[in-house]
Amino acid sequence: MPSDSSFSTHHSPLPTTQKPIIIVGGGITGLSAAWELQGQGVPYVLLEASDYLGGKVETTLTEDGFLIEKAADAFILGKPYAAQLAREVGLEAEVSHPRQDTKKLYFLRGGKLLDFPENLKMFVPLDDESFRASGVLSPEGTERFLDEVNVPPKPPTDEDESLASFVIRRFGEEALNFIVPMAAGIYVANPYELSMKAAFPQFLKMEQDYGSLIRGSRATPKASGHIFMSFRGGMGAFAQAIASKLTGDVRLNTPVLRVHSGSVTLAGGEELAASGVIVAVPAWYAAPMLGDFAEASSLIGALKVNSSVAVTLSYRAADIPFDMNMHGLLVDASEGVALKAMTVHSAKLHGRAPEDHVLVRCFFVGLEPSVARRQAMAEVERLLGATGEPLNHWYGDWRGKNPAYQVGHLEQVAQIFAALPPNVRVAGASYTGVGIPDCVNAGRTAARALAEQIKAAQALA
Repeated sequence: MPSDSSFSTHHSPLPTTQKPIIIVGGGITGLSAAWELQGQGVPYVLLEASDYLGGKVETTLTEDGFLIEKAADAFILGKPYAAQLAREVGLEAEVSHPRQDTKKLYFLRGGKLLDFPENLKMFVPLDDESFRASGVLSPEGTERFLDEVNVPPKPPTDEDESLASFVIRRFGEEALNFIVPMAAGIYVANPYELSMKAAFPQFLKMEQDYGSLIRGSRATPKASGHIFMSFRGGMGAFAQAIASKLTGDVRLNTPVLRVHSGSVTLAGGEELAASGVIVAVPAWYAAPMLGDFAEASSLIGALKVNSSVAVTLSYRAADIPFDMNMHGLLVDASEGVALKAMTVHSAKLHGRAPEDHVLVRCFFVGLEPSVARRQAMAEVERLLGATGEPLNHWYGDWRGKNPAYQVGHLEQVAQIFAALPPNVRVAGASYTGVGIPDCVNAGRTAARALAEQIKAAQALA
């Protein structure tokens, strides 16, 4: 792995008299942008409104030994950007992966916990018989699902399509109940609104390349090795590691009021000059900040959001008779319960709970946190047989804070990018992908583009 110094020697640093690039927001996108600029030898100032770095990525280790994730507990390795950055900042020794010995998953359907189908690639079965045996769909729904191999591909078009439209067209209406908990879960999305082009372009491509997702999935090799990555100290260790390597000007408790083409105005009235600005905060926060650019601000403000609440509960293992050596469960979309999914962190990843204790996280859409907590307790009791009250609880409250990626999202994002001046960029989960690897890539891409632009201008000066 290259050190900080060797990483930056591939680039010619700008003169120290060069005005810095200002990064607004110290989440994973902003931290990644700062790291990229540092490697490019470009001066930067990172401004974070809160008193910590990492944004949604926040980990708490309690005094009694529970490791609590406020948002993501891992990231996918199929997109290499986050894993690459973790190597660059020296986190190899801290890498952790979901446990294989507890890789049990259930599917709640008809009030019963069914074994999740084996031999899937995402939601696509790699053999017919194991899918038939699972019972996650009715016999009729199962056969319609497997008949996807005989559904002709949609003629090539630039027109966007919702997840629901795509799934019903290819797999049948009942398939939504099985696919939505997996495919739409990360987006907390309404499947009738979620954009396929923005969220799942790989499936659109597979349809065109192979004529069928089942045929394409079976024709392409299944990924070997680990699929997800985390860290022994939780995902917060990732943000901390990046932050610890930054040598530029990083300021906490410094909210930005307004972004201009050559400066930013802080909430206290101070104006900081900049050669460029990367706005790496969520769209609902960025829109009023970008009021100088009326069209872009309006388009950003029009981006839709969804709401979710995650409730984490701790128990003594003796108080839950169910075998908790599992990763969790997903809920059929037609089940009629508020619970959407449950993750058993104490079994999914090492070091998440003290011995003889259980840590579960329950996911809900559109509930108040206190209501979600009561629902979580009731479901752990109903489904897993828990007795007594949990030892403690924690919230991840993301009401109105999840990007919705509605049909037409990519076109709207392209309009946003075009409506901003060349030296002002917006980046992050609101625009080009909600996962941690997407945010890393967005931050570094925006930083790279501005650095190249500024260096080109410097060369002409």
